[in-house]
Amino acid sequence: YIDHKTSCGGVHLNIRTQQEAGRAFQEIQTKLAENCPKAIVKGVSITPMVSYMHELIIGAQKDPTFGPIILFGMGGIAVEVFNDQNVGLPPLNMALAKHLMQGTKIYELLKGVQGIEGVNLKAIQFMLYKFAYLVMDFPELEGIEVNPFVVDQKGGFVLDAKAQIDLKAKVQRHRNYSHLAISPYPEQFTKEVQLKNGQTVLLRPIKPEDEPLEKAMFKLLSKETVYYRFFGYVPKLTHDMLIRFTHIDYDREMAIVAELREGDQRQLIGVVRIVGDAWRQKAEYAIVVADPWHGQGLGSLLTDFILDVARQMGFKTIYAALLKSNEGMQRIFQKFGFAIHSEDFETNAAELELE
Repeated sequence: YIDHKTSCGGVHLNIRTQQEAGRAFQEIQTKLAENCPKAIVKGVSITPMVSYMHELIIGAQKDPTFGPIILFGMGGIAVEVFNDQNVGLPPLNMALAKHLMQGTKIYELLKGVQGIEGVNLKAIQFMLYKFAYLVMDFPELEGIEVNPFVVDQKGGFVLDAKAQIDLKAKVQRHRNYSHLAISPYPEQFTKEVQLKNGQTVLLRPIKPEDEPLEKAMFKLLSKETVYYRFFGYVPKLTHDMLIRFTHIDYDREMAIVAELREGDQRQLIGVVRIVGDAWRQKAEYAIVVADPWHGQGLGSLLTDFILDVARQMGFKTIYAALLKSNEGMQRIFQKFGFAIHSEDFETNAAELELE
């Protein structure tokens, strides 16, 4: 494979006639024979001549520690001259794709500067979003590079791409994304349930975008509910705490939220989570339900669902600590077969061996 076709004389631009195309083909054959004698050239591709504002590079390369790493930045022949790239880990959503773009100098040009109109940034974000899923869905990709990806106000166009295949790549069946450092959003863990009052609630994994909803739910918790959940009073839910609650590693932990929808309005009314150990054997359980929905069976619905999720994730044991005065949690643990024993004068320990 020829890495740099332009430097080897393998690219001709602005061809307008059939005769020029014939001469360009002969010149390409001659130049490649001189500059890349070991290359096996089976033919050339002819594409429409395009004129775009900027040339970008989008690529990915496997790292032995972090798995595939996505690269974005200035592309074309300038890629090795200006070294203007930023890297990130899949999966990418639109917000993370934008953050990846913002880490480059060319991003300021893409936005538009000094009277020069900017390009379609959303199209680039969406390209990165889709590219990340390509890398995620095919662990056989050792490396892939789209360069140049040319863009203007209307969108983008891929002019060249290459990929390297890892024939030894293996994927664990129960962990489809085991080649990634960060597991993608687990859409499969989604379910609709009905409360005792007839309301329909969506149970789904938590997302980073849920931070404002999580904060709003916290305001609905009484002092007693907060005390039972955190074993003490939390005067204020800080931004750092919210980040820890909503930005999770889906490979070793899971948080399921109960989402109530009324028209365009969304509201979180409960959260249950498990956090696993490094060996994926045991996971610690915690739950909180907003006070207005106490007594509606939501605690049992969340617990039943998270236990099923834990089994699918491969955990063997679920454990939790609870205050002896928390009679509601005592009843839930007894309902699902947890073994409960006293740990000290104030707390009990609950443990369940999963089937």
